Amino acid sequence: MQTEVVVIGGGATGAGVLRDLALRGIDAVLLEKDELTSGTSGRNHGLLHSGARYAVNDPDPARECLAENFILKKIASPCIEQTGGFFLSLPHDPPNYPDDLLRACESLGLPAEEIPVAEVLQKEPALSPKILRALSVPDASIDPFRLIRSNVEEAERLGAKIFPYRKVVAILADGGRIHGLRAIDLRTGEDFQITCRFIVNAAGVWAGRIARLAGASLEITFSKGTLIVLNQRLVNSVINRCRPPSNGDILVPHGPALIIGTTSQTTAEIEDPSPEEEEVDLLFSEGEKILPDVEFTRAIRAYAGVRPLMGAREGDEDNRKISRDFLLLNHGEADRVKGFFSIVGGKLTTYRLMAERTVDVIVKEMGRKISCTTAEKTLPFPAEYAFHDLGSKLRKIGGEKSYHGTGEILCECELVLREEISREIQKLPYPSLKEVQERTRAGMGPCQGGFCSPRLTALLSEVGKIPPGTSLSILKRFLEERWKGTRPVLWGPQLKEEQLIQALYTELFNLDHF
Repeated sequence: MQTEVVVIGGGATGAGVLRDLALRGIDAVLLEKDELTSGTSGRNHGLLHSGARYAVNDPDPARECLAENFILKKIASPCIEQTGGFFLSLPHDPPNYPDDLLRACESLGLPAEEIPVAEVLQKEPALSPKILRALSVPDASIDPFRLIRSNVEEAERLGAKIFPYRKVVAILADGGRIHGLRAIDLRTGEDFQITCRFIVNAAGVWAGRIARLAGASLEITFSKGTLIVLNQRLVNSVINRCRPPSNGDILVPHGPALIIGTTSQTTAEIEDPSPEEEEVDLLFSEGEKILPDVEFTRAIRAYAGVRPLMGAREGDEDNRKISRDFLLLNHGEADRVKGFFSIVGGKLTTYRLMAERTVDVIVKEMGRKISCTTAEKTLPFPAEYAFHDLGSKLRKIGGEKSYHGTGEILCECELVLREEISREIQKLPYPSLKEVQERTRAGMGPCQGGFCSPRLTALLSEVGKIPPGTSLSILKRFLEERWKGTRPVLWGPQLKEEQLIQALYTELFNLDHF
């Protein structure tokens, strides 16, 4: 295969780079060693940052988050819930931090203001009555899965190509100039070679490994963050502790659920990061301080992602002190490998800006002048899509014949219809249960796919999207992934739920002997 640019990495940054290239008329291919969003971009808290979290100690990322916050609300509004956000100060938080934060926000032009605590408690009655001060900021929640897929699908419509399950094993250069790469199809073992002029390394935590394949140097610090999903939306606004960034100080509402995050600890495990019991306990302990009902609310899942951070110094123990800014590295200048670029760091909120800066450099290297349009051009979303709005879906299912067709619901937790799932899987040659879940939210509710995953597997089999005789093995792999998330929170109601699910699959499907 021959192309102009190869993008390595199917997370937010890679998807953004691919879309930007396609919109500028540049032929491009994206390779991902697993499925889209399988790395850090699919393991975050879904917070659309206002920048306030970094305003005091990390002003450059704060400024970038603020600008991108407003851009994304304009171009990606269907996958954003404009919840607004609060920074709340408790008795043990630094008493001067609210004033420091207000001054920092003012200097950045960030719209933050102090509001009466009584007003906050009236809007969010579940919050602790011990709150001393409250600041409002334009935070929001965002669906990273829909956001990333929308970028990729528009790029495909414009002629770009996407190849999942392709692991890059060699980067080919001659005379210090990139001319292609070699990858392996992890499903078939087939060799896959592409000739190209430029390579964009957007591989996230694996970016250092990719750089080394090109003979380049890229040092990354790996910071693991654990998060918990509660089965009730206890607040309708993003809640932040008004103190320097720390553990368990963000609560983000997502549809009917609430996400508590996050921890931060240096790790060496990047392939399959897992929450630890101590992290889960810490998140609950911190969450209860600002939202007492956390103690009595069922946790349905815990998960962990790894942040690729740049700029660590030897001896740094607290990686929260490492800037959340991003680094665009032209290895033609740094390592004499022309045509090879790495883009690392940043936030989900700044993915579009990271892509713009990267493609700007590539266009300049090409000797062309093509402006970026991603800040103005609206991302495409299905006409019927709304951000996790179960109330709206229920009204449509009950009252609009044109919406529900037969009205058969395959996922009761998220009210996902057979027609919705069928429509999505027809777009894909070999959809997985994970991909169906991310596209439709089927299996993301309180049962975590316990009841609907057999129905989804059966539907994939019925329409010929999975090979005959593979249904049980596919279902089992999905359940094993599900177990990784539920295991760290097995107590109380969640333990009862898991016992029910276990009985269902051992007695009905005999999976304990499969």
